Amino acid sequence: MILAVLGLVASACSGALSISPGDAVTPPELGAPTISVSVLAADDLAALASTVSADGVVVPDTVEAVPVIVWEGQPIDVAVSASGFHDTETTIEEYPDGGQIEFRLEPVVLSGRVTTDSGRPLPGAVVVRGAARDTTDNEGRYSLERVTPGSISLSRPAWEPAELEWDGAVEQFDMSMFPLVINALRVSPEDILDSERWNTILELADTTGINGLAIDLKQEDGTVVYPTNVATANAIGAVNNYFDAADVVQQGRDRGLHMIARIGVFQDNFFAEAEPDHAVRNEDGSLWRTRNDFAWLDPSDPASYEYSIALADEACRLGFDEVQFDYVSYPLGGDVSTAVFDGEYNQEVRVASIDSFLTRAYSVLHPIGCTVSTTLLGIVLESTSDEGVGQRPSAISRIVDVLSPTLYSTNYGSGWKGYDDPDDYAQDIVMTALAGGQGKVDGHAYFRPWLQTWAIDEAKQRAIQSGVSDLGMGWLLWSNESNYSRAALPPR
Repeated sequence: MILAVLGLVASACSGALSISPGDAVTPPELGAPTISVSVLAADDLAALASTVSADGVVVPDTVEAVPVIVWEGQPIDVAVSASGFHDTETTIEEYPDGGQIEFRLEPVVLSGRVTTDSGRPLPGAVVVRGAARDTTDNEGRYSLERVTPGSISLSRPAWEPAELEWDGAVEQFDMSMFPLVINALRVSPEDILDSERWNTILELADTTGINGLAIDLKQEDGTVVYPTNVATANAIGAVNNYFDAADVVQQGRDRGLHMIARIGVFQDNFFAEAEPDHAVRNEDGSLWRTRNDFAWLDPSDPASYEYSIALADEACRLGFDEVQFDYVSYPLGGDVSTAVFDGEYNQEVRVASIDSFLTRAYSVLHPIGCTVSTTLLGIVLESTSDEGVGQRPSAISRIVDVLSPTLYSTNYGSGWKGYDDPDDYAQDIVMTALAGGQGKVDGHAYFRPWLQTWAIDEAKQRAIQSGVSDLGMGWLLWSNESNYSRAALPPR
């Protein structure tokens, strides 16, 4: 007995018992039950950073970053929101199984179309809002997911970049872009080689309304006029190093000028002589030539495409903003009745061949951010046929960015539209041609015509430029020897 009592005393003194003899043992008091809230994205079931409110009061996150709602046996109105997703609301009527409730929020999807200023679909435009990004398809459509209201940016080669505000009130948001208006001077390699002439051109660009330069890189006879790394050009002996192309580009960029690389394509003595199987030939197998002794590559032979495209790719990577392809046509300037091509010489094949080259070039250059333009024979703007050269403005306007018809009064013979001397009606010729051409364009391309600096005086030159500018177009001026008159150029 004594030992038993001593044991109880020792146990009490050690603190092992917290109750007195005779007290009842009761469980600890528990708080109200809680509900854990899980918020996921409906599209990929990823957990979302969200805001949860219960009866209008924001629920704080726990240490595990999971909102927890206290259940007091009464219905609770719960609202959930997350950036870039649609809000949702529900009422919890009963305590959920397991004390958990899950919300799956639908992403906000902004869609619409990007069009030209004339309302045509604009493919290839990059649309960005925050981290969301898309490129418009052939119908100008885009779609951005998980977006919030704010500024949307648009960018595309050949078009003015734009910023537009979206307030989030609509999920269909259509936008338009406007073409870059470039007024440029053609620059020959001789112009750059002569420092005085080159500095005069740069000074004109600094002090007049000129904002671009079109630099010859591959000339009419196929000569490549800068130290290219394109192996074919060096192998066939086509290179003549007049200037450093990267240096020329930098000088233009320092002045904020739009730099255009002008590259001749199918008229090419060097490649034709080195690869006659890919050239236009006579029936006896000899090279077909123009009256001026130029040989031509065969536009119906895809093997003739890649050389000029490789030079264009290099030009873009050297910093040029745009590549303009010249002589993108079937042969002209000679009797084609004796010419032999790989494909049939009919309009269907001619047009398909020219379109095929431009499509291939566009697929290479546009992804690296270069504008793609091409010259056109001026007469095709008003003609109902391809005039034997494979150029149809309607088809080409769906491929490239800019169309540059050569609209020189000297290209039109006496009697054209009843004009005894077309030079006396140079402005009428240009404006009529552009009106006819605009009626044929059904793609996203726009006109930037080549205009002349010879055979008409300065007043006529300025009148023609102004007329073209009034149509919202830019233009390019051609001079064989860079005889550009300040009086014939627009003011800065």
